Amino acid sequence: MKSFWYVILIAGSFVSPPLYAAPVTISEAYLKARDHDALLGAAKADNLVYKEEVGKARAGLRPSVRLNASRGRNGTQHGYMGLYEAPDFYNTVVYGVTLRQPLINLSNIAEYQQAKAVAAKSDAELRKEEADLIVRLAETYCNALYAEDNLTFSQAHIKASEEQLQQAKRRFEKGFGTITEINEAQADLDMALAEGLEIVNSVEFSRRELEHLIGTYPDELCKLAPEKLVLARPTPGRVESWIDRAHGESPRSSAAHLEMQIAKKEIEKQKASRYPTIDLVAGRSYSESENNYSIGSTYETYSISLQMSMPIYTGGYASASIRQAKAKWLKAGEQFFWQERSIESEVRKYYNTVISTIAQIQAYEQAVKSREIALDGTKKGFGAGLRSNVDVLDALQNLLAARRNLAKSRYQYILARLSLKQTAGALSPADIEEINGWFATAKTAK
Repeated sequence: MKSFWYVILIAGSFVSPPLYAAPVTISEAYLKARDHDALLGAAKADNLVYKEEVGKARAGLRPSVRLNASRGRNGTQHGYMGLYEAPDFYNTVVYGVTLRQPLINLSNIAEYQQAKAVAAKSDAELRKEEADLIVRLAETYCNALYAEDNLTFSQAHIKASEEQLQQAKRRFEKGFGTITEINEAQADLDMALAEGLEIVNSVEFSRRELEHLIGTYPDELCKLAPEKLVLARPTPGRVESWIDRAHGESPRSSAAHLEMQIAKKEIEKQKASRYPTIDLVAGRSYSESENNYSIGSTYETYSISLQMSMPIYTGGYASASIRQAKAKWLKAGEQFFWQERSIESEVRKYYNTVISTIAQIQAYEQAVKSREIALDGTKKGFGAGLRSNVDVLDALQNLLAARRNLAKSRYQYILARLSLKQTAGALSPADIEEINGWFATAKTAK
């Protein structure tokens, strides 16, 4: 009995909310996670990093202006046969401005186009991480709820086992029962107590996992309301339609396709490095006493020219770079085709999971009703001496197993729906709002 009350007290300390605490809805948890999740934050930072690559590459197509200036104090001595005259001291002043505008540079053009593809890929990866956050949040939230459901089932098991033990003792005292029945009931109670302690730990662990995601410890969560749960087959109702949508809209597919474009632009850039470049160069310079041959002289120079540069021989570097870029393009192509096949497989898996979990939920709902009737009948038979204590305990275990399976299948249905949309590139925060309507706000303590 002490162990029984010990488990109940521990469980109560985890599931009892503080005074006037409001339960955390799944929508609120998502908003918190969007601001707190480190993976999404890193993806946003990466997106900013790669977008700046466009500006850096664009700079290679725009004019550049460079200013240089110097001012110094010099001294010069004239001498002959080891005899030197008094030194002449003078100041030197030099400054100039140079403007360079690339006119023909195919390598820079390819680099600019490549940078835009890199930024677009980063956008796709950010969209993927935003969708991943929705699924991760829903999975963590449902795991926490399932742990609480298991704790509720465990408490019901402990209570029923205690009642069964007391009834077995009363029957023995009246001469209708056996010591074996008491031992069996005691063994079942001990096992329920041990499982209860393990489940208490899982409740705390699942809530801490949710805390890591949203940044605050959830004292209370909203329970899933079975009567609000909408069991609907995927729309459109053909898996091929979902596959087609995934190939066109999935961020994973887009990112893999853009990686191929990036690799292709790398080939163009390396090939262009062999071609000549032509720059327009204009400048103005001013100098005073620039050297000891022009002491006291002032020069002001204006210049404009076309400069051409072309590599003749690089020791094989250019050829090796082209071959390397082609190999990267082949690798990106293989990764793209692998990603396409993987997405198709996942769409089929999640599509079928949604359909199968709907059937499972309906089957488990009927199973729970049947198990409840069976347990009630077994208890009456035990009271009449027609059934044994083992029969009652088995019926109780069967009922609790059916309830666990029903709760698990409901959460699996929610996650399968989200995962299907995520894989197809159709998941958005609106889906979290829809699912939020399937939960009932728990009553807070007052």
